[in-house]
Amino acid sequence: MIEVSVDFAIADKTVAKVAVLLSVYQNDKELPLYLSIKSILNQSYRELAMLILIDGFVSTNISNLINLLGKSDRRIIILKREKNEGLASAMNTLIDFALVTYPNLEYIARMDSDDVSKLNRIELQKYFLDSNKNIDVLGGGCREFGIYNKIIYKYECDHDIKKNIIRMTPFIHPTVMFNISIFKKGLRYPVNTVLSEDLSFWLLLCLQGYRFHNLKMVLLDYRITESTLKRRVGLTKACSEFYERVRFILIRRERFLKNVLYILGHFIIRLMPVFIVKKLYSILR
Repeated sequence: MIEVSVDFAIADKTVAKVAVLLSVYQNDKELPLYLSIKSILNQSYRELAMLILIDGFVSTNISNLINLLGKSDRRIIILKREKNEGLASAMNTLIDFALVTYPNLEYIARMDSDDVSKLNRIELQKYFLDSNKNIDVLGGGCREFGIYNKIIYKYECDHDIKKNIIRMTPFIHPTVMFNISIFKKGLRYPVNTVLSEDLSFWLLLCLQGYRFHNLKMVLLDYRITESTLKRRVGLTKACSEFYERVRFILIRRERFLKNVLYILGHFIIRLMPVFIVKKLYSILR
């Protein structure tokens, strides 16, 4: 059951052109979450709504922080559910809510609870999408901090992104902004995956013919911790990603042998201990 914050009643639903989606979980920390939310509220582009889903139990401190921020800015809408149902379900719930709530919505953006958006991120992405109506999904670069201190960019144009989609994840997921038309046509995050929701959705969108682009600009400070790396390894994640990638290349049948080698490489890395993955990330990227 979804509970919506009381402040929703006084929010101006007609203003928002962009909805920023954020799901919050039990292990999230107060200061990173505060900085994440404030980085959206302080954006140079103001005509946005921030939809926050508290997915299952969170600490009293986290709950109080979110409620306090919600009371300070009417653009925040807080949704809650008692049971943690995972990222894909959380995103789909927020997407459905956004579609029925904001009549003038044009774009949906992602955000994570421990990252910090650059203050012109939404403005830059909206301007690009307004000027390039053929692009459906737009990401950008990030500055990693924490374990690493690196600037990371992805392939820019649709052709290069899709050519390398098995070798390299196409987007840094908390930088992504979607054209609302994707979701109005009924597409949602696949819920039958385990720990590979984003990858599964990118592959689905690619197969459906949606057009991708990445800005060669740093849009976000991306926090990398030991916990981040731990979430990226393990047999369950390795098998889930293996299945998604194999299914994709069996449908596309392009660069088959090379893609099989990439898939095996990803699978092996997911099974490695964190301390080895940590070294590999610092060397290979």
